[in-house]
Amino acid sequence: MTEPQGQDPTPWELLRAMQQMRDDLRADFAALGARLAEMVTKIQYEADRRTDEVRIKAVEDDIAQIRRERETEHQEARGVRRLAITALLAPVAVGVIVAIVIGKLGL
Repeated sequence: MTEPQGQDPTPWELLRAMQQMRDDLRADFAALGARLAEMVTKIQYEADRRTDEVRIKAVEDDIAQIRRERETEHQEARGVRRLAITALLAPVAVGVIVAIVIGKLGL
């Protein structure tokens, strides 16, 4: 819309320009409102964070519990292995000792 220089716009042209600006502003505010409606409030965000932290803490506690149970099972397995080895080696050691003693006594 080029105007010859030196001429002022008519009142109707000003009115049309103002109406166009008003319509543009309404469209911009509607778009902004739509974007704001999609946003999460700070309260909702903090509540979600707290819920996530509680869930993470529960998972960490479960992992720690599993580790403690696993360590206990390893300790018990070690004890069982020691008993099994002792049960196998003790009779052999007693037999060797008895053989040595009987050999020295000459029986």
